[in-house]
Amino acid sequence: MGGASSIDRAQAMMTEETVEEMLRSRAGIDPVDLTALLDVLAIGITNSAWRNTCVEDWHGEGRLSDGDMMRVNSHITHGVRQRLRGWAREHGISTGTREGLAGLTVEDADALGYRLFRWLTNPERKLPTGATLRDLARTEADLDEYVEEADRNLRGFVAQMENNGVRFGLLFSAAHGALACTEWWGHPSWPTRVDQFVAVLDNPADHPYGPKEYERLRPEPAGMQDRSALRAALMRAPWELDSAIAEWLIDAGIGCLRIAPDVPGGR
Repeated sequence: MGGASSIDRAQAMMTEETVEEMLRSRAGIDPVDLTALLDVLAIGITNSAWRNTCVEDWHGEGRLSDGDMMRVNSHITHGVRQRLRGWAREHGISTGTREGLAGLTVEDADALGYRLFRWLTNPERKLPTGATLRDLARTEADLDEYVEEADRNLRGFVAQMENNGVRFGLLFSAAHGALACTEWWGHPSWPTRVDQFVAVLDNPADHPYGPKEYERLRPEPAGMQDRSALRAALMRAPWELDSAIAEWLIDAGIGCLRIAPDVPGGR
């Protein structure tokens, strides 16, 4: 039976106002705040054009460990966010309001998509693991597969802006990042997650897996004893963490804490 899917129909019914309300009520994000908007937009783009591609298959094959994925995902989110901020500065954008984004054109959207595509698919792009994208792909066929999937997903991102307006497209992808990736670095709830997790390290009874599971974990790697330094590293640049520490943090459930996003301004 033909016709649009239920997801397509639901998406077609969305407006800027409905997506704005989703961001405010479900993620605590004021879409007028350009910094907050670009933060979760970077997450949404990274999740779509990197994480949810054949890269996940490579992860499943063991090319990237869970700790590697945390470091790489946060590093790419950082890189995408830098490029989004640079694009916004070039176009004189300082607010996420309709008026603030009104001057953007289809050509501007295309340029942004191409800029992100060129960086994400650069075979010599260095990952925080020390490998390049080409190294991770291992074969030209696998590299081509990633390039094709990244291209398709970024074209979808640009198509949203071209078909429904630049602001709607930005809001829609930002909502994806805000609602689907609540455990990621760069999300407004990340500071709360880090604070709660660091506190749990010295209070195993509060651990999300329970104290018995916590006791079964491997001993903490060297370098974790300074809780303030650990918190600072997680807040600033998780991709710079030692690989053993990153692996231990994932095993210990840093992504499993059940928390609500911070209120706007509490970042």
